[in-house]
Amino acid sequence: MKKIGLIFLIAGLISTICYGQQIDTMIYICPNIQPTFKYDTCSNLKSSLKKYFMDTYKMPAILRDNGYAGKVVVEFIVERDSAISNVKLIRGIDDPLDKSVLETIKSMPKWSPGINNGKTVRTKLSIPVSILWLHGKVEQ
Repeated sequence: MKKIGLIFLIAGLISTICYGQQIDTMIYICPNIQPTFKYDTCSNLKSSLKKYFMDTYKMPAILRDNGYAGKVVVEFIVERDSAISNVKLIRGIDDPLDKSVLETIKSMPKWSPGINNGKTVRTKLSIPVSILWLHGKVEQ
């Protein structure tokens, strides 16, 4: 009987301790207000992302002598505290190129988080990154 009482006591203490630590882990795809990213003096998301990549992206040295064109699609979560997490490659072109794009995304400054019903929420985003590297090719 003492063992059963001890088990209930321990279970009660654990549930009391854990009750205050509940966190909202819901991830929104389409909140009322989407996350935003402001970079430099750009006025919208597309121009901010483009300017950020133009300023910070570094083509891996091993790929500089090749031509690359296409889209790398990256998925990530904008957290409630504006940080970026869970950065994943959805579609890539070439392994070193894909890794360099992922590193550029991971190093981004903080975003403004998404808002749903007046509360900041975790939001999943997918963004395409267009790559057009025409090293050694001359347009006629």
